Amino acid sequence: MTKFFRLLAIIVLVVWLTVSALAQTATGPSSLPLTQDSGVLTLEAATEQFMRRNLALEAARLEVGVAGTERISARLFPRPGLTVSAENLRVSGPTQFNNLYEVGVTVAQPIELGNRRERRAELAERTVAVAEAQLTDVLRRRLFELRRTYYETILARTILNIERENRDNFAELVRFNTVRFEEGYIAEGELLRVRLERVKYDSTIAQATLALRQSNVRLLELLGETDYGRAAMLDVAGTLEIRDTTLDLEQLRRTALANRPDIKVAEAEVARAESVFQLERSRAKGEITPFVGYRKVGRDNTALAGVTVPLPFGNRNQGGIARAEAERRVTETNLLLTRNRALAEVESAYRAYETAREQVKAYETGLLKQADESRDIQLAAYREGVVELITLLDAQRTRSEVRVNYYRALFDYQTSIFQLELATGVDIKQ
Repeated sequence: MTKFFRLLAIIVLVVWLTVSALAQTATGPSSLPLTQDSGVLTLEAATEQFMRRNLALEAARLEVGVAGTERISARLFPRPGLTVSAENLRVSGPTQFNNLYEVGVTVAQPIELGNRRERRAELAERTVAVAEAQLTDVLRRRLFELRRTYYETILARTILNIERENRDNFAELVRFNTVRFEEGYIAEGELLRVRLERVKYDSTIAQATLALRQSNVRLLELLGETDYGRAAMLDVAGTLEIRDTTLDLEQLRRTALANRPDIKVAEAEVARAESVFQLERSRAKGEITPFVGYRKVGRDNTALAGVTVPLPFGNRNQGGIARAEAERRVTETNLLLTRNRALAEVESAYRAYETAREQVKAYETGLLKQADESRDIQLAAYREGVVELITLLDAQRTRSEVRVNYYRALFDYQTSIFQLELATGVDIKQ
């Protein structure tokens, strides 16, 4: 009885804490956690708020609480029964009523066979284990989504800055050609063409600004915010860069099989299915029902006692046992499938990591420098009147595309690291 009240107190406390947390959330959005020195959102601060306020994560936590309530009913005993009876009530005949009638009160208490109560308790614990493993899996997937979105915001901001720089470069070129036109060195058509290219960058910047705004909105959603007007002012810390990381594919495979939360979920499902099977087998043994009572027969007071024993005929829960056995085989197959999928995802993420790393190195070892030099040479040649405007425009576009693609390769590299963390279930040190 003491354990029961202790468990009830714990459940009440959990419910109270959950309601309090939801009430705080309902009062309105709190300020985003910003660093004191820079005033921008860091990944660490975003992760902290995500852990507190993400709704999908909160729903998974509540599922654990729901599963925990199974412990209460699992340890309860069957309810006793009370039977009040009256027999031999005289209708006619020579025997006096006081010598004939019988009244009685009987109390019966069913006793479950096959350790059924212990089986239920074991099943309840394994049901909670499944819910906890599912919570861990939800946390893993949502954290990946948060980190990817965070770096999408960094990428969108970087591309926006590149486009703004291109616009400023063309603004300078417009001023240069305006002077040349006024001095009669170029025709008006060439000046108009440069101005047109400058206007095109306004449209490109508008699209880049929209992409950054949309990424900020997705980030705010993951953080549990409801005031999406903050997306216009939100700024995040960090840059896209590559760090030397040595990874071993075979070690990653072993790590995934040992640590992935979805594998833990599948293993917990197998254990739970085994508990269900054992519980169904225990139900096949039925229950015995001892009873005691009082009976008054005429003027005499008597006591009675007995027991009801199930006979081994008819329904012995064959259907429940067969269903539990089939479900157990299904969970075992799902476990094999989950392990195989984990290995496939590790392989895919590792190859993506290798490809992204090689692409970044290719840009850093030559392409970026070559694109800058080509644009600088063409710009100098154009100012001297050696090359046509179209040649300079091509060099400028090539440089812009190379820089954007370089940062996209950096983003792919960072995302591949996150995918490896998602595939293995552990953080990768960089």
